[in-house]
Amino acid sequence: MNRQQPNSLLKRACSALVASLLVLFGNALHASPLLPGSIQNAPGENNPVGAALVFTTGLVPFASATFNGSLRSDVFTNDASNPFGPNALTFVYQLINNAGSPDAIDRFTVSSFAGFQTDASFTPVPGPTAPRTVTRSANGAVVGFEFNVPGFPLTGVATPLVIQTNAFNFAPTLASVIDGSATSVASLAPIAIIPEPATIALLASALALLASPRRQRG
Repeated sequence: MNRQQPNSLLKRACSALVASLLVLFGNALHASPLLPGSIQNAPGENNPVGAALVFTTGLVPFASATFNGSLRSDVFTNDASNPFGPNALTFVYQLINNAGSPDAIDRFTVSSFAGFQTDASFTPVPGPTAPRTVTRSANGAVVGFEFNVPGFPLTGVATPLVIQTNAFNFAPTLASVIDGSATSVASLAPIAIIPEPATIALLASALALLASPRRQRG
């Protein structure tokens, strides 16, 4: 029986090691972090992967003078595609522009991501509208998804908008939906402070208050 040469065995062992590392760290190698002050084409990625839902706002309605719809904000952990680690949080936003809205939605923004690393993308879904670009403000706080490209207005359901972070805690915030007019809607974002045991219950109460009907200004 022929014995394999030591060099051949070493090459095969190295190839197997490289393949294993690519499987384990492939997400980090392909990550394209959204840096403060940057703008990039919105990448379509199948995120999150195998994640566990931590909290959801459910569908929260919003309305302005030119459009109306709803937003659901979800927080996930153990997202295998999160380049910042399995325990870091992934935020997913499902934006809907109601069929009866007079205008399309041009832009969706949410804050505050200041001080956190982020990787923004959308989940490709046949039918829903995908954003064309994603932006981050100079101070890193506001992440925005742009739909205001000719031929790609948001007149119905948007693809899930995904922001993967290195954060481990979250809190209520306000997102903005913008066209000729703008309105705010209850949402979720990272927070650096470690929450107290009753935070989840308080989040539900806070979100209910944020989502309560408010008089729209003309």
